[in-house]
This record gives sequence, C-alpha cells and structure tokens, in this order.
Amino acid sequence: MAITDAQRAARAGRIGSSDATRIMAGDWLNLWREKTGRSAPADLDLVAAVQIGIATEHLHPRFVEKATGLPCVPAERTWVHPEHDWMVAHPDFLTWEGDTDTGEPDTLVEAKFTGGFQTDAELAQRYHWQVQHQLVVTGLDRAMLSILRPTGHALVRVPRREADCGRLMETLDAFWWHVANDVEPGDPLPAEAPAYETRRVVDMARHNRFAALAAELVDRRAAALAVREAEAALKALMPADARIAFVAGEEPGRGLYLARDREGRLSLRYGAPPRRALDTAEPWRPATADPSPDPSLDAVLSGGWGEGRDERY
Repeated sequence: MAITDAQRAARAGRIGSSDATRIMAGDWLNLWREKTGRSAPADLDLVAAVQIGIATEHLHPRFVEKATGLPCVPAERTWVHPEHDWMVAHPDFLTWEGDTDTGEPDTLVEAKFTGGFQTDAELAQRYHWQVQHQLVVTGLDRAMLSILRPTGHALVRVPRREADCGRLMETLDAFWWHVANDVEPGDPLPAEAPAYETRRVVDMARHNRFAALAAELVDRRAAALAVREAEAALKALMPADARIAFVAGEEPGRGLYLARDREGRLSLRYGAPPRRALDTAEPWRPATADPSPDPSLDAVLSGGWGEGRDERY
C-alpha cells in the first residue's frame, strides 16, 4: 500500500521490507549509500510499473475477499521489530486464516500488480525475502501474495520459514553493522530464494507412446504448417455475405465447409454442410469488379490475407 509521509520518514535510516530484498540480492553498496545519506533513493514517481501498482492497490481486498470469503483490511500502521528498532515493516493489507472471531488479523497480504509473463511461483520466489521480512517484524506466521494481472487475479500462500528467517536476520544484521559503523561494504553474492514451483519438469524420452507421437509430429510439421496456411487462405476467400461456403468433394467425406457464427467468427469443418444449408445453396460467381476471382494460395498469403484478417462484418 502507498505509504504516508510520516511512514516514509519512519523508514528513513531503517531497513524496510523492500530494502531486505535488495540486501539479500547483494545490492549492499548502493543501499548503504542511501542509508548513510550519501545518495538519494531512486525517484519512483515516473516509473510506470510502480505507479500502476499503487493505483490498483485498492482493488486487492475485493479479490482477496472473493477468493477467501474473509475480510481483508488495510494495514494502517508501521511495525517496528521488538528487539531491532532498525527493522520496520508496513504490510499492504491484513486478513484472517480462519474465523474472524478469533480476534486480530493473523495473516498479512502483500499486493502486487504485474503485466509480465512471470508465473505465480516465480513471483512468489521474487518477493520471498520481502514477505519473510514482514513476517519477522510483525511476528505473524503466514502471508498471502495477492497477484493482480490485466487478465485475472491469483493468491499464493506464503508460510513463515524459520530457517529462512534466521538467514535473513543474520544477513540484515551484517549489513546494518556497516551502516551503524559507517563502514563502506562490498557487494556479496546474492542469497537465492527458495523455489515455489511444485510442478515437475519431466523427460518423456522413456515413454514409448509419447516419444513416438512426438517424432511423428516433428516429421509432419511441414505438412501441418501447410494445412494451417491453406486454412487461413480459405478463410480469406470466404465471401463477405456468406453464412456457409463449401466444396462438396468428389467422394463422400472429401468435402469441407466454412461456417460464420453470429459474431462473425469463421470455423473450418470437414465433411458435408448441414442438409438444410444445401437446400438454399447457390453457385459462387466472381464479382464483376474482381479481375482475378481465383488467386493462388501463394498470391493470397503474399497479399497479407489469412489469420490476421478482420473477419467481422
């Protein structure tokens, strides 16, 4: 959640959750210069991704409540670690794991917007140290990563991992020593976050049927591409005012037809068209203004027709 000026001032000279991500990534020198006043933090006011994330934060509670059936409320305070006052956290939202009658919220919600192609598991890994830092500072045991995309919403549950929290504390303490003693640090190697992906990557070479079908598909790829090109060209030649266009074929089962639905979308089907359509069929005739009523496949494709053509009329 976008923080207030007072919260921003409280973070100055301390380690926040986004700082923890940079520290674990090995970006010590730049962050040390910021924390000791030698350089100013990056100006994010015109970073589009950051500003879109801020502008869409208010949407996350709606999606979280829809997914969980439980309230999701703004986190309106800044937490300070009970033993290390240089560690602070300001979660975006808070919710409950179970019954809301149990008292205070027991689960923090970190809101993220992404327009990229990273998976939920990849994003959870990317923000792992940020979320673990929030759990350490707040004392909570669980979190949710709320991921909002232009195409939808997802929730990833992130438990507190004690081993990672211990590693995080050791690393942050080492970095803070350089700040407290005004000693310039080097950049250490990044600390790898654990993978959240649970799906396997499987080599199917020993599966005879899978391997045989894969080989057949590779062998026939050129023919398959030719079929796709021919289908695109046929759709480009579909008369604009036609509901169905067909070729019966010389033998049963050798024909095909194109059908246009109510939305103007074209579909290719094999076999004869419906009998009721044949009752009103009429032969195709070239338009008088068309000097080349029967272009070749190459001519149609080279002319820019095909799958990219707007088929709505």
